[in-house]
Amino acid sequence: MSDRPIKAPKPAPDAVVFHSYPKLLFAWPLILFGVVFYFLPETWSGFLGWVYLFITLVTVTALAIDLERNYAFVWSLVFGIFFFVGKWLHASFDIPFFERVFGFFYGLGTKYDPGYGMALSLLLLFPYVVMLVWVRINSRWRITHNEFEHYAWGRADDSLARGAKRVRSTYPDLLEFLLCGAGTLIVYSATGRTELRRIPNVPLLFRVRKRINELLESQQVTLRDHDRQVLAEAEAETEEQEEDAGPDGDESLGESDGIGGKDPL
Repeated sequence: MSDRPIKAPKPAPDAVVFHSYPKLLFAWPLILFGVVFYFLPETWSGFLGWVYLFITLVTVTALAIDLERNYAFVWSLVFGIFFFVGKWLHASFDIPFFERVFGFFYGLGTKYDPGYGMALSLLLLFPYVVMLVWVRINSRWRITHNEFEHYAWGRADDSLARGAKRVRSTYPDLLEFLLCGAGTLIVYSATGRTELRRIPNVPLLFRVRKRINELLESQQVTLRDHDRQVLAEAEAETEEQEEDAGPDGDESLGESDGIGGKDPL
């Protein structure tokens, strides 16, 4: 028989704390690589120039637009078709379309400027640090067995009783997911018809969602029959005041309804 001790199961958390960030969160590649590239040999400047341009393109796209998964797939497919058509035209009819495009960009002589990259990183670092501090004190969410709590310094805190709610995690932007694992956490009523809270730009959302599942599966909220009836009547009255329409149905990299595989909490 093995003498190895049996590892005790990891206890479920008593609360889950996370934060919702502004879009500036996704600018970290420009800050990081501007500093890293500063210390690399100048002989790499040609290669680093194109790498830095690609990093800038990805970062600006993540900050500016929401690149939904299906759109990203379609655009990648369209580019792939044009690329292979260009190769076929070159091989069959000696029309070097893509070769001329690539030659044009190559002829620009793009090089990385370490001073420019470092200056941009330092200038972005200040608002980035301010953002991190501000989010910690002004956009903090705490989920317990009984409540969804939002803490905002200098303003009234927001508290949402947990009874009979549904939670959905969505990833509306492919690049935000790739850069920070970020997505949106949406709280619905028990029927899923009324959106109660939308919490965007939550980094590492898949880890946050896992911890929420562990928290809420560890202990079920018990309500007396009278409390359940009062809660159901209050929620039905609230839904009647809303437009008779379902959730907006955001497309996502992956969605999960309910908590721990269960629809109503």
